[in-house]
Order: sequence, then C-alpha cells, then structure tokens
Amino acid sequence: MLDIVSRRGSCGSQRWVALLMLVLFVQGTAPSPSHYQDSNYLEEDKYTPGFVTLGQKYSIAVGSTVVLPCKINETENSGQYVLAWKRGTAVLTAASVKVTVNPRIRLMPVQGQPDQQGGLSSGYNLEIRDVKTTDNGSYICQIGSMEPKEIVHQLEVLVPPTIIAVSPESRKLDIHKGNPVQLACNATGNPMPKIIWSRRNNLLPTGEPNKTGSAFLVPHANRHSSGHYKCTADNRVGQPDSREIVVNVLYPPEIEVEQQTVHSGVGHEAQLVCIVHAEPAPNVIWYKETTQLGTTEQHSQQVRGNKHSLIIRNVTRTDLGNYTCQASNSLGKDRGSLNLSGLPTVCYFDSPTLSGYRDQYNISWTVQSYSPIEEYRLFYRLQSASKNHLLHTGIHDKPLDNHIYSHSGYGMHSSSGYNNHHGSEQWENVIIPEMLANYHGLHGGGLYYNSPYNYQPGIRHRTSFQLKNLQPGSNYEARVQARNEHGWNRLSSIFHFSTRSEDMELEPSAQPAVHGAGLLDKGLLGLGSNDATAPYFHKSSTCGALLLVLLVLAFRMVASQQLLPPLTGGLSA
Repeated sequence: MLDIVSRRGSCGSQRWVALLMLVLFVQGTAPSPSHYQDSNYLEEDKYTPGFVTLGQKYSIAVGSTVVLPCKINETENSGQYVLAWKRGTAVLTAASVKVTVNPRIRLMPVQGQPDQQGGLSSGYNLEIRDVKTTDNGSYICQIGSMEPKEIVHQLEVLVPPTIIAVSPESRKLDIHKGNPVQLACNATGNPMPKIIWSRRNNLLPTGEPNKTGSAFLVPHANRHSSGHYKCTADNRVGQPDSREIVVNVLYPPEIEVEQQTVHSGVGHEAQLVCIVHAEPAPNVIWYKETTQLGTTEQHSQQVRGNKHSLIIRNVTRTDLGNYTCQASNSLGKDRGSLNLSGLPTVCYFDSPTLSGYRDQYNISWTVQSYSPIEEYRLFYRLQSASKNHLLHTGIHDKPLDNHIYSHSGYGMHSSSGYNNHHGSEQWENVIIPEMLANYHGLHGGGLYYNSPYNYQPGIRHRTSFQLKNLQPGSNYEARVQARNEHGWNRLSSIFHFSTRSEDMELEPSAQPAVHGAGLLDKGLLGLGSNDATAPYFHKSSTCGALLLVLLVLAFRMVASQQLLPPLTGGLSA
C-alpha cells in the first residue's frame, strides 16, 4: 500500500517537473520581435499541428472584456504538443495550467470544433476581463516544439477623453473691451481626443457654431464676446468630457433707441424705450429737454433686462418734445435721444396699383394720428418714358424731399402743381380738407370721399380721392402728407399706379410699388392693399352713373309717348 502511494507521489512530482521543464523550454525559445512579423501563417502537416486562427489587432475600450483566440488543427500527434500563452518573455499559461496570478486572466478551452477545412480544431482562448491601460501590448500563442510556431495578437486599449487642464484655471475671465480673450483646454485619451469650442445658446464671435483646437482666441473683445464658452474633448470612446469658461466683458454703456420718434396725443399714454448695454450694470436717468425726470403719478420708469422705459400717462401738450436717456457706469456714459410727437405718422398708400378705368384712379391711403386730421396734401404726376425705363430697370431718380408744404386757405386742386427739380415734370398739388364730405371737385375733376363708410374713429384714418382726366395706359406716381393740430407730417414714400389701356391691359402687381423713405408699417395698421373698403367707392360711383343713365332713358320714353297721337282716337275717326 505504501509502495503504491510512493509510486503515485513520484509520478505527480515527475509531472510537475516535466511541466516546469516545458515552461523553461518555452521561455528559452521566445523568438525575436522581427520573427513576430512573419509568424502569421497556417501549416498543414500530417503530424505537426498548425494554427487555424491568425494574429489580429484588437482595439478595446478600457473596462471591457476581450477574448484572444488560439486554435490549432488536430492531427495524429497534436496531443503531444503543448499550447502556451506569453506576453513578452512572461509565460501566462501552459496547456491547461494558468501560470500568471493575474485574476483578470483566464483560459477558455476549445475542444473538437470543426474548422473551415472540415477538420477539427482545438486550443485555448485567452480572456482578459476589465481591460486596463497596462494591458496594452503583444500577446503570443505558441506551440511548444523544437522550432516553435506562434501567432501574435496586438491589444490596443481605448481610453475615453479626460480634460486635465483649462485656462484660466478659475474658469472665469473678466476682460475689458478691446483686449484679447485667450482660452485653452488640454485633454488626454486614446486615441488623442479632439477639442471643440462652442458657446452656450449662441454662435461664436466669428459667427461659427463651433471651432476645433486646443486654444481659442478673440483678438478684440466687445460686448458680443461675453458668454459661457464650452470646451469639449471627444475621441468617440465613451462619453465626451467638457468644461465651461465664463467670459465677462467690461465696457461703458452703449444705448440703442427702440423708436426715434414716438407718436401720441393729448390724453393718451406714451412709452419711450432705450435699450442699454453695459457691464457693470448702468445707472439710467431720463431728461425732458434739460430737466431730469423723477417718478410721479404721470411719469414712471420701468426696467426689464436691458430695456429701460419711460411711461407717460395722460399726455399733455407740455409733454410733447425731446427726451434723453443717459446711462453711466464706472467705465463711461452714453446718451440716447427720442422725440415724443403729436404729428401724424407717415401716410401709407393701400390702393391697388392698377386702376379700374382708363382715365380715372381711386387712390387711397391710411395714416395714424391721435388728433383729428385737418387736411391732406396729395402730389401726383405723370411718369415720363425715361423715368418709366429707370423704374423697370431698378434705377430711380431723386424723389421729392421730405419737406413740409404749408398753404394759405383751402382749395381742392392746384392745376399749376408743384414744380421741383425735375424740369418739366411737375407735381400736381391737391389740397384735401378733412372736414369736407362727398365734395365733388370742379377744378381738375377730382372726387374726394370721407363718408361714414370709410371713416374710422380713433387713431387710424383712411381716405380716398378720385383722380380724373388721367391719360389712358399711363404710369403715375404719387406722394401724400397729412396735417393735424400739431402740424404736417413727413411726405410718404413714392407710390406708383397705372391707368388701363384699350390696346393692352396691365397686370397688377402683388404689392403697391413704393420706394423711398418713410414707409409706414402695414402690420401696425392691420390692413393690406386688398382692404374690403377699398373698392367701395368704385362701385358706388359706377352705380350712380348707371342710375343716371336709366333716369334719362325713362324721361325720353315718357316724352316720346306724349308726342304720339292717341291710338283710340285714330281708330274712331
């Protein structure tokens, strides 16, 4: 019994000695690095096994698990060969024995699997769990023989990006206007991450959504350079890493006036607005002429962000005039000028550009005025052939100056017109009092409409005027201005219209053809060129003319019957 035990013990020790000798043999037969490059091959031999798998490169993210395959084809003598895994000169495994103490490495036996050639393959795959950056390198699977055969796997560990440094380190930069803004961001990772700059809820000062590079530079800072700049590192491994740097540009106040001229009227409310940009925050003071304004029942100030408003309730005549908003901080000051006006706004033409008649045109316009309109002055003239060519080619001559034309007394039409810089091209001048209603002009054939149908109480006033004795198939241009108790407003933009021709009908344009300064906002008025009230006066004047013709025909029929002899009397005779 003891003899049997001693035999078994000696056999076990011999096995371990043989295994140790194999390990030493495998270590001593490690080929040179130059041999690795030519070691990826397959050898089919009747007695010596060859590799079924080829050496490959594996790119694995850190923390993942990778399996390195090593399979050989089975031959008659394949069981006599030992398969070993090595890393450099260090033996990791030999046959089914794990030599390394690394707990993240384990052997995965492969037994009797069919290969592509129809034979059977076996071997040992090497599994590495929770891959770390230190696992980078070459892994060799070797058949232990007098002339070792081996394959080499290259393992590349991919590392997500990590930002290691930003400049400035405090991640906040206060810079004075005009100075350069210099930001920097450094990151590590495998592969080397790309640095991308962006700005939160805004484009970069260059107008680009983002820019690539470890450094970001703004040569000359201004108020538009302020914001939260984000540096993002990305190499498509894991999640990108990012940091934010707050840039605060210090500068003196800069004022933008929301509306240079604000129209209002006695008894109404007015709001004057200045947009103030400044850092540090400014102190804003309002002035009427040279008098500083405080908060009273009539005057109040409101601040919403960088919008500073002066609200005037129940406007009086003395409130009309010039105002100034003055903003100041430790770096300087700025002023903005505004005017509170009782004048009408600039008139806006809203009639179609093509007349419904050959020699007439119903021209209409709209104006805003908080006070009643007292009169209008309408200018119109025939457009010459040379000017018509310039108009269609997109070139315009010099328009009428935005001048205020006054007059003495009232008249409906001035045939002499207003002769300006255009030589023989005279502007016909029509004075239209607002208080007249359904006045039929005799001088020049003008017809003015201010009936209850088109009169609208409030601040919006709409007026039409029938121009007569026009040339058929011709192009005209017009301008108009209005006067209330505070005076005349500026001349409107030039408006182009055309009369119809028997030979050819002109196609109306989609929008009124206007150019020049002083265009009134149509959205503010709430109507367009297709206003329902515009064609009313064409229809009413046409119906009146037809009714007059019918009355004349009826009168003639009655008169003719009275001249004929009675029918019954003739028969009796």
